Amino acid sequence: MRGVALGLTLLAGCCGYSTHSLLPSHLKTVAVPPATNTTTQPGLAELLTDSLTAAFTADRTLRVTNAEAADLVVNTTVSSYTRTASSYSSDSLAQKVSAYELSVSAQVDARDQTRNEQFYKGVASARVTYDPNAKPPNVNTEEQAAKEAIGKLASEIVRQVQIAW
Repeated sequence: MRGVALGLTLLAGCCGYSTHSLLPSHLKTVAVPPATNTTTQPGLAELLTDSLTAAFTADRTLRVTNAEAADLVVNTTVSSYTRTASSYSSDSLAQKVSAYELSVSAQVDARDQTRNEQFYKGVASARVTYDPNAKPPNVNTEEQAAKEAIGKLASEIVRQVQIAW
């Protein structure tokens, strides 16, 4: 019985949760240069730059700094923005859109400036659904939904960069 208890104690010690960063130890700082936008939707680049900077700051794994001083530089390009009707309601005369799905994607290129090599390259995406007929404070405009989607996209970019190594 004593051997079983000891075995379980040792096994439990191997399966713990860690809050340590998955990033290489030499990466301490990150820079987020202004994003670019290849879609026809205006304002997304600025929104992504601000959201991504805020997401890295809130995460606190890497300290945000300027590109010259950063160990890691994360360049992004908003590459896709779509809004699609996802559900309809019908009244006696016509169908009416009751929800839209808004999707946004970005190309991500993270460069390790300390080792002068590409650290991560990929695509991140996020989507939100919103009801254009919702009453405030619920999301009910495309602009509000775009801001929410970009916030989720920024969080996804931070996540992908952190698990890339």
